[in-house]
Amino acid sequence: MKLCNAEIIKKIKLLEQNKSDILAEEQRINEVTYQTEKDKIDLGYNFSETRKKADDIDMEIRKLKHLLNYSNATTIVEGFDMTLGECLVYMAQLNRQLDTVERLARKEPLTRSSTYNGVIEYTVLNYDKTECQERLQWVKDTLAQLQISIDRTNLTNMIEVE
Repeated sequence: MKLCNAEIIKKIKLLEQNKSDILAEEQRINEVTYQTEKDKIDLGYNFSETRKKADDIDMEIRKLKHLLNYSNATTIVEGFDMTLGECLVYMAQLNRQLDTVERLARKEPLTRSSTYNGVIEYTVLNYDKTECQERLQWVKDTLAQLQISIDRTNLTNMIEVE
């Protein structure tokens, strides 16, 4: 059966949620407290069965993540001439750059303040604010294009899943 990257990502999330549910149920019923033997309630917990369910889910997650990692390392994203994995790293780099450039673009070119003893100080930017704002727009545009390209690739790249 063939699945696209996005379907595999969703399937991994569902498997992780199923495992989380199994482990939460295990935590809830793995012991019982009672006062007399006739008050003891069997909640149906079976250690071996629970471990097998969790192990089977882990094995399926490993298999799917391996396929996804291979795809990320080999699939080229159209318009960026990079693999999916490289694009994900590039997106993180652009997001960090976005934070910096946004902060710099918000600054005033010249500010005035007073020190604690009343001396007036001036602060001037050591960069061209217009150039900074242009860079900010470029980063925003590139991030948007990159996200669309990654999404498109994740929806169209098909992987054989056994």
